[in-house]
Amino acid sequence: MSSKKRFAAGAALCGLLLAGCGIDPRIRQEPPAGQGTPSSAPSQTATATRSGLDGLRVLRGDPRLSTKVTSAIERCEGGRYPVYSDEISLSGDWGSVRLVAVTVYTCPGRTCGYEGTRGTYVYRLESDRPGERVYADQGAGSRVEVHDAALVLVRPDYLPDDAASCPTATRTTPLRWSGRALVLDGA
Repeated sequence: MSSKKRFAAGAALCGLLLAGCGIDPRIRQEPPAGQGTPSSAPSQTATATRSGLDGLRVLRGDPRLSTKVTSAIERCEGGRYPVYSDEISLSGDWGSVRLVAVTVYTCPGRTCGYEGTRGTYVYRLESDRPGERVYADQGAGSRVEVHDAALVLVRPDYLPDDAASCPTATRTTPLRWSGRALVLDGA
């Protein structure tokens, strides 16, 4: 077994032990320095910071999102809604764009050892206010994140013996800016 495969297997086992079941979205596993796969410079780079925007208000203001979807978001213990938003700066040869990613989580304790997600929605920021929605994935467990200066869609990856509420791992698919919206790159 190659060292990369041994590392991947060990990292997956470690992630399972730390998260109890599934992959905790707050834990990132990276190969030791010098053992990553070589890659060319990305054609676009992304950075993310926690947003001060009220994510639930952003969702409720989306005319393409039904009230059935937003009214299904329940308060967790303590009265907080499980909705979080991150501002993303995306730049490339074409210039730059500012986005806000709004992710709807399940309340803690309702899923397999970690806070699962119910979907993610990305809007273009215009004058520090959310404008048009440029991407959405309403799949359970999906979220848009920045990994190693790249914007990616993270989705659950189930193995044959996994329970529906408890994926063993996650997989990422790069997202790229088309000039008008985010699109899956290479899916």
